[in-house]
Amino acid sequence: MRLLKTLLLVVATLALTGCASVKGLKNFAECKFNFNNVSDVSVASINVQRVKSFKDLSLSDAPKIVQAFTKKNVPLNLNVNVSVRNPNDQDARLDGLDYILWIDDIEMLTGTMNKQMNIGANQTGTLTLPFSMNLLDIFKKKTASSLFDFACGLATDNADASRVKVSIKPYFTVAKKVVKFPSYVTIGGDKLMPKKKQ
Repeated sequence: MRLLKTLLLVVATLALTGCASVKGLKNFAECKFNFNNVSDVSVASINVQRVKSFKDLSLSDAPKIVQAFTKKNVPLNLNVNVSVRNPNDQDARLDGLDYILWIDDIEMLTGTMNKQMNIGANQTGTLTLPFSMNLLDIFKKKTASSLFDFACGLATDNADASRVKVSIKPYFTVAKKVVKFPSYVTIGGDKLMPKKKQ
């Protein structure tokens, strides 16, 4: 992903601040992002990466999904892992980010993470973004089994993780002020226009 163009507006406003701070921002803007995978997918505390569908659940696990559905709380938890490559000869950093999680081009979740990250010169690091949501907040008309099967399809052992993408807007603290990138950058998934929540 190319963040450098969007960063020019930020750098212009920081011209009078510390040189090192601006350099750290510029270095992060020049980092290259790659979508790695989706990991640690679970529904109602059941690890879906060991099963393929609702019908594969054990006699002890199936009632957990039904009970969660009855209580109108079907929690989905997953991690999205993004590789960040810093090609510069100095460190790159961020202090946090705003995010949007998309699955099948549907907006699933928005929020802010206070997640600091520092990538050494000419190094590659992994940015792990943990997400947690109630599937019934997004899919109000699905059955318990179809919600579980949806989650199973996200596990990298069962399906192509390109169904998932994240949009991030990094922010930094410069001269005791929080400065955000002017726009979101999307990593992973396809390039279709996003849909709103259903």
